[in-house]
Amino acid sequence: MKKNCNSLLFKLSLLAVCALLAGGCAGSKCACCTSPAATTPAAAAPAKAALKVVKADSEETSGEDGKAANAVDGDSNTIWHTQWQDATPPCPHEIIIELTPPSAIKGFTYLPRQDESDHGTIKDYEFYLSNDGQDFGQPVAKGAFENNKDLKSVTFAPQSCRFVKLKALSEANGEAWTSAAEIGVIQ
Repeated sequence: MKKNCNSLLFKLSLLAVCALLAGGCAGSKCACCTSPAATTPAAAAPAKAALKVVKADSEETSGEDGKAANAVDGDSNTIWHTQWQDATPPCPHEIIIELTPPSAIKGFTYLPRQDESDHGTIKDYEFYLSNDGQDFGQPVAKGAFENNKDLKSVTFAPQSCRFVKLKALSEANGEAWTSAAEIGVIQ
């Protein structure tokens, strides 16, 4: 049975690929437009959203490179760490991240710092979504992480958003800090 390319954008994308690969395309007669691989959901997967920190309530930039942007830089060797030199603001701590483009997500990931220290490892958390970066409403997920270095993944019913907020309610050892090697979203 011949598969139908219903989405105009999907069909235009396939036509462009056909034109590049085959030197031309015959539209609905093109073999690549009707092949099973060209019509699978994986072929139409959304682009991965870029993450950018827009706000953090605290970051340590004097005693170490603990800026909030480190939490989304793709490098597990860098960390976001809340202030500890000259002042130690207590939990809760929060970080707000913008997704570009706005995207449907079904969860988030948290990678604790990967060095020898566990200072700032999040224990109790809440996770929020927003379209305007101001109104985050009720958390879409909340819970407690195990105190280890493993990547943590939390899922929930898919929702579209432009901003996410991770709020650290407490630290694994009862201290005032929060840290993260990486924070990500699951699309």
